[in-house]
Amino acid sequence: MTTVNVRYMVDDVEAAVAWYTTHLGFVLLSKTAPAFADVTRGPLRLLLGKTSSAGRCLIAANQVPAGGIASNW
Repeated sequence: MTTVNVRYMVDDVEAAVAWYTTHLGFVLLSKTAPAFADVTRGPLRLLLGKTSSAGRCLIAANQVPAGGIASNW
């Protein structure tokens, strides 16, 4: 069976790990809190990242032209 990895941004990694493991039966694989943890259940692996650890946008929203495609990448 193929594992599916899903990146999920959360405000509180510790709380998310506790919720997924306690209420939904996920198993903790690794944790480098407060920035990251991953949990698994069957073929699903959730990569839980803190929203502020994802880095900043490469381009400001007001610099993206109509249509949503930035030409300066």
